[in-house]
Amino acid sequence: MKSMGRHISSSALMLLLAAAPAAAQVPADFQGDWVPAAATCDSPARARIEAARLTLLNAADKEAFAGIEMAGPSYFGPGYNGIQAVLITEFEGAQPVTATFNLDEKKGVAQLELGVPTPAHPANKVAQASNARLTKLNLRKRFPLQNIPLKRCPTVRQGTGR
Repeated sequence: MKSMGRHISSSALMLLLAAAPAAAQVPADFQGDWVPAAATCDSPARARIEAARLTLLNAADKEAFAGIEMAGPSYFGPGYNGIQAVLITEFEGAQPVTATFNLDEKKGVAQLELGVPTPAHPANKVAQASNARLTKLNLRKRFPLQNIPLKRCPTVRQGTGR
């Protein structure tokens, strides 16, 4: 009987692991370097988006985020059938950066929301930890990319110059 309980526990664990969502991959259409729409592609301020990472850059300063999730269409409410897509960083944590692609249904336009601390009850330890992380990151001061239109720059392939 003892071995049967162990078998059931192992089976339950395998089912739970199989049901857990895999890390979301950012679609290729959204990968690359995104700079302010009014800037040239050599702008020092940019967001570099890869399959499983978003990195904010501003000259020598950089901050990388993983834990990427792509929000489903229900993010925009019931019945939404548009082309917007949303990427959320550190989905299980403070969610310091949210990127919206095809902003306002305009293909190729993105916008970032850089997280800041929010009022929280002192007893809410999760919110306190999130606020501490966002305070330490200080993203809006370090990266001038908050709520401005961004454009994706062409990818340069190594060795081709294009």
